[in-house]
Amino acid sequence: MGIDEDCDDVNYTLSPTGTGICNVGGSGDEGGRDELLLKLQQYVASDASFTRQRIGRMLVEVFRTAANNGTKLNVSEVMHVVRQIADDTDAQIGLDLMEHIPHVVMICHETPHLFDNIFHNHLLDIIIRYLQDQDNQVRMMAQTAVLTLTKKGLIDNTTIEGKLCPVIETLCTSIDLLNSGISLMCKMAPLIGKELTEKIFLDRYIALCEDKEFYTRKFCASHLGELCAAVGRKTLFRKLFPIFVDLCSDKVWGVRKACVDVMMPVSCCMTLQHRRLLLAELLATHLNDESKWVRMSAFQILGPFISTFAKQFTEVTYNQHGELVFTSQQDNRFSIRYSYEGIFPTKCAIRSHTLDMEDHSSKDNFNSSVIIQKPILEDDEDESQEDISTMRAYKSKIQRKQLKNDQTLDHTENFNSFLYYYVEPDLPLDDELVEAARRSAAQNNVDRKPLISTTASSKASSLDAALKEDKYAADDIKNFNDQEIVPQHLIDSFLSMAEPEQCSGDMSPGDIPHHCAFSFPAVVLTLGRENWPYLKQAYQSLASANQWKVRRTLASSIHEIAIILGEELTIADLVPIYDGFIKDLDEVRIGILKHLATFLKILKPAVRLQYLPKLREFLTTDNEWNWRFREELATQLLDIVNLFDPVDVTRFIVELAIDLLRDKYAAVRHVALSLVTQIVAHLSNDRRLEKGLFRKLKCLVFTRNWVRRQMFAFVCANLISKNAISGYKFSQEMLPTLLQISSDKVPNVRLVVARTLSKNVIPMGSEWLGVKQAEEVENRLREMRLDPDRDVRVIAGGEENVPSDMLLPPKTKQPWDIF
Repeated sequence: MGIDEDCDDVNYTLSPTGTGICNVGGSGDEGGRDELLLKLQQYVASDASFTRQRIGRMLVEVFRTAANNGTKLNVSEVMHVVRQIADDTDAQIGLDLMEHIPHVVMICHETPHLFDNIFHNHLLDIIIRYLQDQDNQVRMMAQTAVLTLTKKGLIDNTTIEGKLCPVIETLCTSIDLLNSGISLMCKMAPLIGKELTEKIFLDRYIALCEDKEFYTRKFCASHLGELCAAVGRKTLFRKLFPIFVDLCSDKVWGVRKACVDVMMPVSCCMTLQHRRLLLAELLATHLNDESKWVRMSAFQILGPFISTFAKQFTEVTYNQHGELVFTSQQDNRFSIRYSYEGIFPTKCAIRSHTLDMEDHSSKDNFNSSVIIQKPILEDDEDESQEDISTMRAYKSKIQRKQLKNDQTLDHTENFNSFLYYYVEPDLPLDDELVEAARRSAAQNNVDRKPLISTTASSKASSLDAALKEDKYAADDIKNFNDQEIVPQHLIDSFLSMAEPEQCSGDMSPGDIPHHCAFSFPAVVLTLGRENWPYLKQAYQSLASANQWKVRRTLASSIHEIAIILGEELTIADLVPIYDGFIKDLDEVRIGILKHLATFLKILKPAVRLQYLPKLREFLTTDNEWNWRFREELATQLLDIVNLFDPVDVTRFIVELAIDLLRDKYAAVRHVALSLVTQIVAHLSNDRRLEKGLFRKLKCLVFTRNWVRRQMFAFVCANLISKNAISGYKFSQEMLPTLLQISSDKVPNVRLVVARTLSKNVIPMGSEWLGVKQAEEVENRLREMRLDPDRDVRVIAGGEENVPSDMLLPPKTKQPWDIF
């Protein structure tokens, strides 16, 4: 339950008195005062919990009414009632009160002369009390109230330092309330500015990060990204980042996993050099962590982390929705939002510390929707020698910790229980048996091929070996280690994700390739098309993965990779994969179908033409009830009609459009209606092809299915409204058939015909349609004004009530009777 800051229209029948003055505990009309105050007291004394829960809403109405009428309240009497309800042990009452108190504070802030200093004298104490409540939901609602009031600027720094900080200190000393204290501290930090944050929160937070209890360190690590966004650059590098390095090397895997989860928000506060030299090394250690949960989280953020090295973007940011946002270098208004539910748990705003922002107040300049306000520069000229030496010291510390972990893993064999519990046999060994065993072992060593450890480096080596046998010319092959965009070990680890057995170990084998497939377009964009040959084999492995979710993710983004690679590489490497997806499961095919037009626009016309015969395959689905699949097909056909010449459209797309126009579901027919209109306009310059299309459309009339006859009337209306047909062609090709079904025995058909004639045909005038045809339409509308159906009469321009003896019955002969 959250606080809706814009919800001000609450009405609980607490209207002002008849004199226009709201008297609640004040002077004036005693009856009005006694009535409202008595009502509040009755609610407080009620035995029904639901009745007592209305106190918060009543307070909002009382204060708003007093503010609107300019009536000064006797606040002490009202607050006495509020304190009584605040003593209630029902958690739902506390939730309701905390939900509405911020609204009361905002009303009082707008009219301070009416309510004295009610917030600091009364309401703040109630909020502080609920911050320490035993019920978790009540505490969270109280935190939301504090954050809302802080964001609105209704809590000054003195109050935060004098009253809220002691409460947060108390929460952080309690085992049960520790998480609430750390959460409130870190969420308030970006709102109050870096100076106050460093003054009142930083030392306490660092002390908690070094606490002996692992859950305390875990809570602190999970909120580190929010605090990094709130402090200055020097404080971040000199105080918080050393703490982050220590937490990343914590002996408890839960703490290390929490550090991995916040590594993306932390990286957004870092410069490109810091990400390259420090965070990349930390992430590498987590990718080889002994805990599978830490490794899983590290692999999840690996792709997004690699994408932060892309040179095409000047900004790497988080917004208030937890989305990673990239801003283009060419156009600051263009941005890409990178959202993956479950990967980035910190839904907080992160601003950049790339440039020195010491002179800017976070409280004044903070914008939760656009976080990084200045571009990230690859070469920061302002970076001092001290920062560079500090970075080198951190990197050495990370490498020492990594080396220590590797040595620890290597020494695990020393604790093998076999070494301690092995009992040497008393009998002497058989010399012949020992000699035979030695000969067998020697022979096996000669015949057996050396085993290569399946590490990321060996994976990259195998990719290079495979590429040398590829169709690429020798001139196109280069050493992948020459790329300097992203640290090489991160690329090696990312490529290993395509083969789950290479990196998963005891992890779920389906999750790793899925994360790899999701991040693949971002990695390709980061490395550029020149490095595609080294990513191609991994992409092909993902395209043939056993898990359909991996293939679906890849199919949904193949058009993005095609845009990055360009025409030639797309035809050579992506078209075969795309063809395979067309024959895949419906869950995979829908991914390529949604971006069919985008993909075809990238191809050469000759290659694009090869896909026209394959379009009909999309009409076949595993489930006939999957009408959204056909709706998407109609939408894509609408976008690709202009990519082909009229002859090819007539040969392949027209039949598809007619079939979609006959679909059982109205949503599909509605899109097909626009598709047919687009095709008619596209064929307008070829009279022969256009006449053939009109013949096929008129076949809709000669059917016993009234919905199809109705669709013909819809087609006529749409052609006119979209200016897709001239008056002469309409009068010669479509109008005679339209008038023919105007006497259809189904009222719904006649209704659409009447609407088409009156709303579309007649307004075009006789010059557009022709004098003779216009008179014919007028005569037919005159007849339809006497139609037996009331709705048809009204649409045709007639009266709703007509004597029954004047009504004209519909003709008994129908268009399909000729068959």
